[in-house]
Amino acid sequence: MKTLLANGPSNLYATEMEQFGRLAGHWATRITYYPTDGSPARHVSGEWEFGYALEGRAVLDVWRWPGREELLASGRAPDQECGLCVRIWDPRLQLWRFTFHGTAHGDLVHMYARQIDDEIVMERAAGGDLVRWTFTDITAAAFHWRNERSTDGGHTWRLDQEADARRREATQEPG
Repeated sequence: MKTLLANGPSNLYATEMEQFGRLAGHWATRITYYPTDGSPARHVSGEWEFGYALEGRAVLDVWRWPGREELLASGRAPDQECGLCVRIWDPRLQLWRFTFHGTAHGDLVHMYARQIDDEIVMERAAGGDLVRWTFTDITAAAFHWRNERSTDGGHTWRLDQEADARRREATQEPG
């Protein structure tokens, strides 16, 4: 897959590529799901891996829960997700085009993203709802991500899911 993966951003849009490119690496996640029926939140561990691709003109990531180590330790096939995200900078729109392919449940999500202050905001319309995914508190060692939904045109937002991510050390990589 040498053609797919890249060592860094293309010089053509290096500043824009760094918006998501600064997440390049392997992250351990703690994901919280908030059911719409008011039942207790559910917590799972996971992994999120980001990297440059397509001659440095895209940022790919793989979102996975539970993490590989937890899957191996359980010895069974639990409820899980493993999805691929493709992010490509569109210089005409000055936005990111984003596609998520969820392999476990057949999810397909298309969004647009842009940086707003210190956050990266991804948005889409889903039926009559608005959906917003936001990366916040991004540092070299950690970030926070949240998935929110509005059923009233963006006046109020409901938190559906969030993830806290911590960068994994190279020595922690599963074999």
